[in-house]
Amino acid sequence: MPFNNWQGILRQFLPVAVVASTQILSFGFLSSSPAFSQIVPDNTLSVPSQVTIDGNVHTIEGGTEAGSNLFHSFQDFSVPTGAEAFFNNAATVENILTRVTGGNVSHIDGLIRANGTANLFLLNPNGLVFGPNARLDIGGSFFGSTANSIQLSDGSFFSATDPQAPPLLTINVPVGLQFAGNSGTVEVQGEGPRLATVRGMQGLIDRSSLVPNLEVSPGRTLALIGTSVNLTGSTVSALDGQLELSSPRTGTVALTPQGEGWDFNYTDISAWGDVRLSQQALADASGDRGSLRVRAGNFELRDGSLLLLENRGATPQAGGIRIEAADTVLATGTTANGRFASGIVTQTRGEGKGADVAIEADRLTLERGAIFQSVTVGAGNAGAWQANVRSRIEIAGASPINGGRSTWSVVTRGDGSAGDITLANQRLRLVDGGFMRSRTEGSGRSGNISIAADWVELTGNLPEAIGNPNIIVGSIIGVSSLGTGDAGDIEIDTARLILSDGGRLNSAGFAEGDGGNIVISATEEIDIRGRSRYNQPSRLNASVGPARPRLRQQFGLPDIPSGRAGNIVIDTPNLRVSDGAVIAVANRGIQDAGTLQIRANAIRLDNEGVLTADTTSGEGGNIVLDTQTLQLRGGSLISTEAGGTGNGGNIAINTETLALLEDSNITANAFEGQGGNIQIETQGLFLSPNSGITPS
Repeated sequence: MPFNNWQGILRQFLPVAVVASTQILSFGFLSSSPAFSQIVPDNTLSVPSQVTIDGNVHTIEGGTEAGSNLFHSFQDFSVPTGAEAFFNNAATVENILTRVTGGNVSHIDGLIRANGTANLFLLNPNGLVFGPNARLDIGGSFFGSTANSIQLSDGSFFSATDPQAPPLLTINVPVGLQFAGNSGTVEVQGEGPRLATVRGMQGLIDRSSLVPNLEVSPGRTLALIGTSVNLTGSTVSALDGQLELSSPRTGTVALTPQGEGWDFNYTDISAWGDVRLSQQALADASGDRGSLRVRAGNFELRDGSLLLLENRGATPQAGGIRIEAADTVLATGTTANGRFASGIVTQTRGEGKGADVAIEADRLTLERGAIFQSVTVGAGNAGAWQANVRSRIEIAGASPINGGRSTWSVVTRGDGSAGDITLANQRLRLVDGGFMRSRTEGSGRSGNISIAADWVELTGNLPEAIGNPNIIVGSIIGVSSLGTGDAGDIEIDTARLILSDGGRLNSAGFAEGDGGNIVISATEEIDIRGRSRYNQPSRLNASVGPARPRLRQQFGLPDIPSGRAGNIVIDTPNLRVSDGAVIAVANRGIQDAGTLQIRANAIRLDNEGVLTADTTSGEGGNIVLDTQTLQLRGGSLISTEAGGTGNGGNIAINTETLALLEDSNITANAFEGQGGNIQIETQGLFLSPNSGITPS
């Protein structure tokens, strides 16, 4: 046979020969190198992919090139521990589109590398598992997906499930990931991040020792998109870039290039899987351009797992965190040692504004010590929170490991303001010591808490194992100032508000800053009743006063604060305060107390229910009641009191009928200053013999 004929035959079989040689090497017949047979081209392309080996490096060349796109197709694609899969692409390539057409899951526990700034798409419908040693070294964005096919802008598909019908591969850019409901899971495994807290800054996370499992270059996109996505003890990172975690089951995820990143549109998706972070997994998109998005049916954060976005620069954070769940968002528990809680954290350590967080879901739950937190320690404002939840938001209990409450918190420790918390949902429940707060510890103002819900309920105590008389054990929504900055306001628009078992709505000042206002509109009723297990009353409270000794020592707070107390404004058809519960405005510092103003069809105080306005040195707070019916029974009380040199506040009541029964009283007292006035306009007054109206 002529020699040139042999050359033609060899050229036809060369791609197969290369693969065959790697298969022989992988079984140890000629070499003890790692099992590189796990990267096997399928020869379905007009120019097949080629793989060669040099030590632990698995070099991938060939493939079909069309304009700036390079297409690769493999029967199997896995990278063993310590190995490297090197896509040796030309510098002109912008997108490397890689599919796996066989029936095996891709196990990646080594390095994936590519030249230049090419984006790498790795598609395996059977599943992608990134082990603890998996790493990325690419200049562009990375897409790890279990989609069935990649849709191109001309309408054709680069399919992993139907490779025998290849499209005309052109220069068209990828515009979609198509799912047919039969795809596998994307999983990233790790051993938990090396997190620490910043010394002297309680709760502030130190990122300096993080070593991500999967990371893209700054400003690029890291997208993990599968029928389900599990991060198990792993860290994924897209600093100053875009981190996308989503779990579509059927339909097409639309892709649009935007600058160095991508836009993802899910309007065509009709069914969803789950995204779960467990065993202290971490998703980090820190930087002033970072964005982190989760799109799922159910989204869970467990075992101290976190979404994190930190801004340390001077530019306002432009991306933020967005979570969209068709069903449930759940944050639960802490790490085994109790050092880190599951949740979502944004932090600001420079002059730029922190990241905002937006959540859409059917149900949202924080439990067993989980946290949602935004904090600023510099001049930049902390990020704001907005949650639109179709059904229920619940903040419940505390960690059984360290006793930390389940908490939704915005805090400023510097000159910047804390962000607002804005909630819209059917039912908001804080149970068993659940906590929502906005606080300033510096000169910045704390944020507002705004709630629009059909039902708001604060009830239940912290578990017996961690409760003690020195802490408030009931569920709390509060705004507070522990510095020179003012506290924000609480605004609630609801049908029903219930505070029980020591539940509290609280505005407080402990230093120079003013307390915030509490404004409540309830279209059906407000019911405040009962006490906690340590006899702490359920309470609606706007006050300024000395903090507990431990808190004063921790924050260097004054013994006598100088801020002004906020006001309480209530508008409802029915208000009931019973069984030792209290509505109060007070200032036990040197400034004035606020005003308690209530407009209602009926106000009922029963079994030691109390409305009060107290002051020590400043002017006493006023109580203004406008109602058709006002009834006090069972030792209930309406009072203004000046305990020191201050003057007592005034009580103004406008009602059709007023009944004081069973040792109930209306009083305006002052010990050294002038007592307040009591002004009552009524058509009917009913006064039992042991009840009374007493101006000082």
